[in-house]
Amino acid sequence: MEITVTDIAQTRLNELVGEHIQDGQAIRVFLGGGGCGCSGPSFGMGVDTKTDEDTLISIGELNFIIDGDSSESLEGASIDYVEDVMQQGFKIEAPNAPQGGGGCGCGGGGH
Repeated sequence: MEITVTDIAQTRLNELVGEHIQDGQAIRVFLGGGGCGCSGPSFGMGVDTKTDEDTLISIGELNFIIDGDSSESLEGASIDYVEDVMQQGFKIEAPNAPQGGGGCGCGGGGH
């Protein structure tokens, strides 16, 4: 399992959660549910404890947990931190993540 975390993303993650991570915990990265048509895959991150089904990856000073259901989608992913006029936050790009089922939009649409 290989993911890349930019230097700026490592720095920001350390600032945000570094002191809150306790022994046995790491940053969980996962493919989230939801997302709508054109928006592409949805990802999440949070502090969690590793289970037997998880993979632990060390990058720099940080440890990341990837669950079995997300590992294929996150293979080769990159985590960056973006700060510009339009957005600020973490950006995960994963070339192996599912891209949605065609069509844009959410919800039922009336007939």
